[in-house]
Amino acid sequence: MNKASGGSHIGSASILLIFTVLSIISFATLTLVNSKADYNLSNNLTERQKLYYEACHHGNAFVAAVNSGYSSDEEDGIMKESIPITDNQSLDVALKPNSANNSTNSDNTYAIIQWQIVNHGDFNYDSTLPVLK
Repeated sequence: MNKASGGSHIGSASILLIFTVLSIISFATLTLVNSKADYNLSNNLTERQKLYYEACHHGNAFVAAVNSGYSSDEEDGIMKESIPITDNQSLDVALKPNSANNSTNSDNTYAIIQWQIVNHGDFNYDSTLPVLK
């Protein structure tokens, strides 16, 4: 009788070891998948920030050029420039003469009245939830 009871303990230890190894493999796989998703997200955000700061750099160059005497088409005394960021977004910069703002504490001849990211695409987001009724 002692031999039969000893064999069942070896089988349960093996099953426990198999389940432990399977759970470790599952968690390792989930960790790798999550790490890859985080890596892709950070790369996308890095690229977006790079494009945004390049557009800001061009916007600052436009403001400096206008303040140093560059002139382009004006609408009601407001100079506007649209700097593309992506295919669907742009940075819109609008400048107004300082005399219109009654600002005397600046050496700049124009003041920034708009510095805004504008979406140009028609985005139709799916706001429905896939819930069974």
